[in-house]
Amino acid sequence: MIRQPPVIFAASYLGPEGHGNDLTGLRPWPAQLNGAFQQGNLTELHWSLVFASDPGRFSRMDLMSRLGLIAAELLDAGLECLAPERQDRIGVCVETCTGSLATDLRFLQSPRASIFAYTLPSTVIGEICIRYHLRGPVLCLLTPPGPEQSSLAEAVHWLDQGDAEACLCVGSEAVERESAGLLPEGFCPPQWHACAVLLGNATGKARQYPLTGNQSRNQSLAGMCRNLCRDAKHAC
Repeated sequence: MIRQPPVIFAASYLGPEGHGNDLTGLRPWPAQLNGAFQQGNLTELHWSLVFASDPGRFSRMDLMSRLGLIAAELLDAGLECLAPERQDRIGVCVETCTGSLATDLRFLQSPRASIFAYTLPSTVIGEICIRYHLRGPVLCLLTPPGPEQSSLAEAVHWLDQGDAEACLCVGSEAVERESAGLLPEGFCPPQWHACAVLLGNATGKARQYPLTGNQSRNQSLAGMCRNLCRDAKHAC
């Protein structure tokens, strides 16, 4: 039996150029914030810029978790509405190059327990799972810059092995202006951004995009999400 390649059910992206998903396309940030966001000043990046209601936990999260959670919410995939037995079968895989560097800097400046909780890059997984009640396999990958798709490769492995029926892959780079200056000389940090895809096996529904081998090898997760959002296929 020939196994069909997995498909992307939804994709989202936010970065200096705007925010959106594969249905809405990329929407620009408010004009008064565009310059600051382009320069990596993210003090005004709040949930209310994108959504109407603010999660109670959001205000105390670190930047990496905020970015990852906004990207997951932008998918508009209805994960929180799934039956509990299906939520048990959805994995979460986060990939990041710069990790929790911005929070590590804050903790060095002000060592408080509330900040320490976010000095692990994997904390964003907990925030995502709490919001959407997901209880499948989880993994946080620290990846080098480049097009390699570590989270997608792991998600495909989970699907192939039957460990999950779908996987939420999230990329989050919390590169603020201050933290970018701490990176090693010669290291070219990515621009701040977050992105997400919901990956699973083909179902025949309209809103899905095949994950090809060339695509997964030659594009970064963020690049793939950005392209899908720019295309805005309006499949539904």
